[in-house]
Amino acid sequence: MTQQSEHHPTVLRFEFATADITALTWGDPTDPVAILVHGFPDSAWSWDRLGPAMAVEGRYVVAPFLRGYAPSSLARDDDYSLASLIGDVLDLYRAVGADRRTVLVGHDWGGAIVSATSACCPELFDRAVLIAIPPLAAVAGLFGFPLRERLGTLVRQLPRSWYMAVVSMPWVSERIGPALPALLWRLWAIGGAVDPYRRRGLIALDGRARRRAAYCYYRAVWNPRYRRARVFPARQRVAFGAMGNPTLYLHGRDDTCGLERTGAHALDFLPPGSARLVVEHAGHFAHLDQPDVIARHIADHIRSGATA
Repeated sequence: MTQQSEHHPTVLRFEFATADITALTWGDPTDPVAILVHGFPDSAWSWDRLGPAMAVEGRYVVAPFLRGYAPSSLARDDDYSLASLIGDVLDLYRAVGADRRTVLVGHDWGGAIVSATSACCPELFDRAVLIAIPPLAAVAGLFGFPLRERLGTLVRQLPRSWYMAVVSMPWVSERIGPALPALLWRLWAIGGAVDPYRRRGLIALDGRARRRAAYCYYRAVWNPRYRRARVFPARQRVAFGAMGNPTLYLHGRDDTCGLERTGAHALDFLPPGSARLVVEHAGHFAHLDQPDVIARHIADHIRSGATA
């Protein structure tokens, strides 16, 4: 464990059954917990603006590097399914002594993990925040909308989602090597302020084994051959269900990865007390493009209904 100044994190490492998870933390460990979950192809360093801001607001912030992302370990069971990722959040929750006041915040793939965890275990958490991704139930719900509306949205989104097909093909994606995550950063990170995070994100996926791990997150969604955690089938089944906690969904107006309108109906799939906000002058990494705005919205959301 390494302690630094109040604006720099303490680094903790946890040994769990199927992976060792390294996490950055800010704030007082006796305060209510906030678990911040990064996305692809990012790292926990993405939270180094929001983490200190939430600590000032009275939260003990814990931001893990997801399994497979350095310096966390690869999964010992080679499982990168949503069930396993929910398990990592729950293991971390117990390890830091979290309670019902805990807030979940996730960006991109981290948002998918937060959505799935809230659907699975809402009784453990107070509130949730999604950045750049609608709740998973809303993503699945796109296929239930009227044909014209559904096709219009999907036709606009599909050109932005080409990378999902690429990373789902093992021989193709792994032969491309580091050029693929580097390209995605160039396409999605619209501001120069994200350059340090780009470098750290690429370091977290340095090496073929780590890139494969990140790609297996996607493969395990569609292909059951990539799911190893047979003891947790219920988690996998409920992952795309409705979230059980009041949720703030934030999406950058200028997101070049996920079309903002794909989440237009998100509130139809969220419980009372939820809100959807489109953040101006922000792209896919809205929490990096507009950190003060994002921090303010999250603080307001937490204050609006925090558990005593």
